[in-house]
Amino acid sequence: MPDVVIIGGGPGASALGSYLSMAGVDNAIFEKANHPRPHVGESLVPSTSRIFNEIGFLETMEREGFVHKPGAAWHPSATSGLHKMVFADFPLEGVPQDYSYHVERSHFDSLLLKHAQSLGTKVHEGVAVKEVLFDDEGTANGVRVAVAGQTMDVPAKVVVDASGRNTLLGNQLGLKKRDPIFNQFAVHAWFADVDRGPEDVEEYIHIYFLPLNRGWAWQIPTGDNVTSFGVVAEKSYFKECGMNIEEWFDHMVSLNPDLSKALAGATCIREHGAEADYSYTMEQFAGDGYILIGDAARFVDPIFSSGISVAMHSAKYASDAIVAALDTGNFKRESWLEYERQLKSGVDVWYEFILLYYKLLHLFTHFITHKEYKIEILRLLSGDVYERSEVKVLDAMRDMIHTVETTPNHLLAGKLGDIPIDFMASTPERSATG
Repeated sequence: MPDVVIIGGGPGASALGSYLSMAGVDNAIFEKANHPRPHVGESLVPSTSRIFNEIGFLETMEREGFVHKPGAAWHPSATSGLHKMVFADFPLEGVPQDYSYHVERSHFDSLLLKHAQSLGTKVHEGVAVKEVLFDDEGTANGVRVAVAGQTMDVPAKVVVDASGRNTLLGNQLGLKKRDPIFNQFAVHAWFADVDRGPEDVEEYIHIYFLPLNRGWAWQIPTGDNVTSFGVVAEKSYFKECGMNIEEWFDHMVSLNPDLSKALAGATCIREHGAEADYSYTMEQFAGDGYILIGDAARFVDPIFSSGISVAMHSAKYASDAIVAALDTGNFKRESWLEYERQLKSGVDVWYEFILLYYKLLHLFTHFITHKEYKIEILRLLSGDVYERSEVKVLDAMRDMIHTVETTPNHLLAGKLGDIPIDFMASTPERSATG
């Protein structure tokens, strides 16, 4: 039997399998789909390359020719123009390059899963985990899987939920809590013959502000003539419009002049899809005999492409905790407390950054162009922050909001979003997740 069973075959699962196999730990991945499988979320932040480097996958990323991502650009909602940030301005330790990647997820996920398998992980595709099994004391001790119309039980010392937004254990144990602030709705599709903008920013991720509460759009080049677009707003706005998803997508595009220009001569080459109700957290990220990683633990909002970075860093931290627990034979929750602290600290930073971003809206460009704060914003956008003390810019963002809200007749009065930032205080100890 494997020492560790991993539920799901996405990037977090494959990274964890790779780390465990490199450490000599017997582990198995059970993935209900057969790769390649379609998936949204095609842009990676630079910190993921550190993980690729550590597990020996960076060479594969280069060999496969994924589009390089040298930076990010923001477009205002009412006029043409852009502000950009270049990752080369903030080199990351352990990352031998000044760019990240845009990826076609079905190909990327499949390559990463095969990489884990090449290192020793036993990979079972087309095998769905139906539930996690627990002993009489409430400790996870295996999984029940469905294969070829039959069910069978697979025992394990540790069960890792890497099931992504399926959140298998969160649902099974009633740990899942919907986010009380975010209720976003996204529609996405792929296009050919897109106007990607000036040559020096063609390979950037582009974010377009929309003149709506929490409204924005993305542009991600995933191939020579393939570009992913998505539009996002509050779910209530989609319902109020009374349109189907294709009509709503076109309507949202029309709200931004640069976005309209980018898609003016483009052809849709993949049907529109929708994502909703995707912001949530779990009451805890680990328990007796089990650990949750990546989106199976928490997902906030895709605005800064943080999902895969969080998944892969949580895999790294989880592997350290699992190896230590296998040495001691203690698989109780106390063995995972440092893992929980690390992951919670990191996702809390992302969460606060996203809250402040939505509160500031168009005023956010002040910070990406400000000499004093630019590097800290770059550090955040690179996914290299798991301790809040490293990014004082978040306090500066709060200070700007406080000044605008408390100064009579302030020039920027009425320009802020409706996010209640006091919902999450500036210290992790008083965060939204407790």
